[in-house]
Amino acid sequence: MGLKQEEDSWKLKRKTAMKRILMFLLFGMLTATGAWSQVDILVIGGPSFTNFIGSERENWGGVNEKPKMAIRVHIGVQISYPINEQLSAISGLQFSTKGATYSGSPFEIEEEYNKVLSYLDIPLNVQYALSEKFSLQGGFQASILVSAKVKNGEEVQDAYQLPATEDAKDDYKGFDLAINIGPVYKISDKLAAQLMYQHGLSKIGQYAENGADVTYDVKNQVIKLSLTYIIKKQ
Repeated sequence: MGLKQEEDSWKLKRKTAMKRILMFLLFGMLTATGAWSQVDILVIGGPSFTNFIGSERENWGGVNEKPKMAIRVHIGVQISYPINEQLSAISGLQFSTKGATYSGSPFEIEEEYNKVLSYLDIPLNVQYALSEKFSLQGGFQASILVSAKVKNGEEVQDAYQLPATEDAKDDYKGFDLAINIGPVYKISDKLAAQLMYQHGLSKIGQYAENGADVTYDVKNQVIKLSLTYIIKKQ
């Protein structure tokens, strides 16, 4: 087995191990307390307003311009375990798309690159009730990269003979970590609105070909506007 094959095999094993550890932690958090019979189970979804931050975000797009916010989506299941009357532990699993749009004219043509990253998000939050209607939620979020694509604008396709969509998963780290914070408003006994700001802590850009292992200071930044609906109440 060559050096590159060994590196690829090691990376695959590391990603698989990360996924198993995260799922084990999520399952263990619930079962260790006998929580399955005590949790609220909710569906969650809505639009996400996403961008890249970090000192190298401008160079990451190839147009010498800062990235622009993109509108993405998220959907999933949220689990709420009450600790006491005011405090709850929140977790779950969400499919979430992130990324940013780059546009500019570095070579006298208008270039646009839409970078779309798909993740499985696993939040580990606590929620504190400030009143009967308002709560504040915060904590951490681990994310596993599912796919990464670059969608090229029409002028880029014509000028450089590029396809409409290119696979870019090798350009991004397989694991991301963020902090979460935001308010929750209870609309009814089953329905709530949530605004969550997520600030990436991990550098996700990479170049890992021909034996290189370079990390770029590019991080995810997300604002999620969600509706949650309780499908199972304790």
